Formats: sequence, C-alpha cells, structure tokens
Amino acid sequence: MRPADRIQLLLLLSLFVAPALAAWFAHQVWQPSVSASYGELLPPTVPQFAGITDGNGHSANLLTLQGRWVLLTVVKGECGAPCRVHLDLARQVRLAQGRDRERVVQALLQADAVAPADVAGLFCYRVPGAALDAWPDTVRTYLVDPRGRVMLRFPVAADGQRMLSDLRRLLKASRIG
Repeated sequence: MRPADRIQLLLLLSLFVAPALAAWFAHQVWQPSVSASYGELLPPTVPQFAGITDGNGHSANLLTLQGRWVLLTVVKGECGAPCRVHLDLARQVRLAQGRDRERVVQALLQADAVAPADVAGLFCYRVPGAALDAWPDTVRTYLVDPRGRVMLRFPVAADGQRMLSDLRRLLKASRIG
C-alpha cells in the first residue's frame, strides 16, 4: 500500500471516529458552566389561600392574575419601609421590561393589614394572618408564572439588575403570558 493511500485511509477513518470521540469527551470530560438564576428556584406550586380578599374587601383569588407573570410581594403585617423597598424594586423591574412590561403585573399579598394606596397598578390582596405562616420571611418578592405557580424566590435584599435579567430570560423563553 502506498503512503498516499494510507494517509487517505487514516483521514477517512478519522472522519468516522472523530464524532464518537467528541461525544465521549463532551459527556465524560468537559463540564459546562452552570448558568444559575439569581432567584432561588422553587418547586412549582399553586398557592391556595382561604379567606383571600382584594383591596375592596371582596372575596378574591390569585388565579384572576393567571395568564401573566406576577411579581408577588408577600408581607406579614403592615407595609413598612422594607415592604416599600420591595414594591419599588418590583415596579422598576416591571417597567424596565420595555415592550414586555404588559406581560408582567405586580401584586401585594399581606396578612391582616391595610394595603398602600399610593402604588399605581398594584393588585392588593389580604389574607388572614395564619395563612402566611408557611411563607418563610416577613417581606419577600416571588415570581409567579402565567399558570399561577410560584417558581422563583428572590433574596430579601434583592438586586434589581439581577432580578431584571432573570425576568428577561424567562420572558424571552416563554411563549405564554
């Protein structure tokens, strides 16, 4: 066999072996970097609250917001300074979505307290105090998907830019809401 024929045979053989070697390398050796979200991913659950009312005191349901992404601020008690910070941050994140801001609404869920009246476009809901015992913090912002499932929990001292990037990524990937 001539040397030129051997080279051609080796090139042809490498053409078939290279994809298998690349697949083995990608599966066994190379570990891609993990692209984690800023908010803590939660098991998607639809929250159920007994005795929930809207801002006017009428019986309500969080499912009325279904079909849009919801930045839900949960407050145990009065809406003080930390609550205001969360509401302002959620409002800014919503407005920063640009043309997609109509896909996102902002809601406040609080236990046995008077909702702030000076926040425009805010859906306010009240529940009995014991209904929020399962929620871990006194003030926290959550992201609810268009099907009504709580899916992300943002840190107590949240960073607006990172919240914005999480929401943008979700809105870009989502065809609903």
